[in-house]
Amino acid sequence: MDSAPDIIILTNDSGERVGFQPVATVPFGGLTYMILRPVTPMEGADEGDAFVFSVSNVDGDGEQDSGSFLTMETDDDVIDAVFALYEGAEPPER
Repeated sequence: MDSAPDIIILTNDSGERVGFQPVATVPFGGLTYMILRPVTPMEGADEGDAFVFSVSNVDGDGEQDSGSFLTMETDDDVIDAVFALYEGAEPPER
C-alpha cells in the first residue's frame, strides 16, 4: 500500500494556506534550499511548476519563534543554480 506524499503547508503574504509537495533539498552556497511543487494550481503558475525556497533555521525565545522557516527565493541566479544542481548539472557561474 502506497503512503500519501508529504505535504508542507505554507501561509502566503495574503494569509492563505497553500500546500506544497517537497521535490528535493539542495545545498548551495553554504545555504539549504528546497524545491517545492504546489499541490493545487496557483495563480500565475503553470501546472507542474516548482518553486525554490530558502531554508532558515531560527532560535527564538519561544517554541513558536524557533524552527525552520521557508522563504520563496526571488534571485533568478540562485533559482537557476539550485535547479541545475537538482538536475545533476554544474550551477551557472556567478
